[in-house]
Amino acid sequence: MQTRLQTSGTRLARQHNATTAAAVVRLHSSSSSSRLRAVPVEDEQQIPAGAANVLEQVRVVLVAPKTPANIGAVARACANFETTSLWVVAPRCDPYDGEVEKVACGPEVLKRMTVVDDLQQALSDTIGSVGFTRRAGATRYTHGSMAELLQKYPAAIAALDPALHASQQQQQQQQQQQQGQQDSVLGQTALVFGREESGLTEAELRLCRHSCAIPTGRIQGSMNLSHAVAVVLAGLFERRLALLGLADLGIEVSGKQESWEGLQPAAASELSALLAKVSAIAKSVGMSGNDSRGGGAQGSHGRRRLPLGHIRAILSRAQANTWEVRSLHGLASAVLKHVKEDTTADSGDGTSSS
Repeated sequence: MQTRLQTSGTRLARQHNATTAAAVVRLHSSSSSSRLRAVPVEDEQQIPAGAANVLEQVRVVLVAPKTPANIGAVARACANFETTSLWVVAPRCDPYDGEVEKVACGPEVLKRMTVVDDLQQALSDTIGSVGFTRRAGATRYTHGSMAELLQKYPAAIAALDPALHASQQQQQQQQQQQQGQQDSVLGQTALVFGREESGLTEAELRLCRHSCAIPTGRIQGSMNLSHAVAVVLAGLFERRLALLGLADLGIEVSGKQESWEGLQPAAASELSALLAKVSAIAKSVGMSGNDSRGGGAQGSHGRRRLPLGHIRAILSRAQANTWEVRSLHGLASAVLKHVKEDTTADSGDGTSSS
């Protein structure tokens, strides 16, 4: 009996109106052979030319996931951190269930999702793989964290090193040309995650080049599947951004430019003007407008800090930004205006009574 394993359902594609069509690979496997063919899918949304995803050469592999919601949540995490390569191995649920689409919050990853029978198929065209587990093995070493793994084996995830990644891509392309293979995806490193309740088996971990744990606290050691994927991808995404540079990716933080200027530490001149108003307020209520008193002219021994000095220290320590200082300027001006009006009123009352 032949089992047809689809990379995505046409139902998902029809629900999202796009202007272009693309080919989605469907993997047909039988007991005797496996073959790849391209099947046109309507409304396939294309990634703009030149806009490479940050983690496009990272593949997320889920082994025997149990619930559609977890597949959908993992798809959303993949989209969050710009990897659209999601492979599902021998799922124990329908990977095209409506709950998957609902939780994924978008079609981009699901359209490209690939479902296969076993882990070897998911890893066959990769240049590296990391299996995630909390268990140590008698015949393998489990790294305590991704940081530890990458420190010992910088090439474990080639996508984090652009120069190394390009070199390995070229080597693999040459090998494939010699072997007559043309259609495989080049240069991907697989991140392999196991079952929700039991993780990866020892046999599955041996198929991976490295095994790695995700550091967690003592209260709850195990993580939800989608949370584990998100934690790993977030770390790799941050490392990749550091290598490429945020500006090089064309990614902009939302918000107007003047907002960022307002959040910068206030200029010394603005602080001085604000403190002058605070000093005037202090004098108007009979307090000293100086920073401190005592100590003599020769040094600060015995000097006592006054309220204005404390306010100066607080503003300096807090690194008050431009907006904060200007807001305090407005408050101080309002207080001075009110004090002046009260003084004028009192003076007028005194004149009329005489």
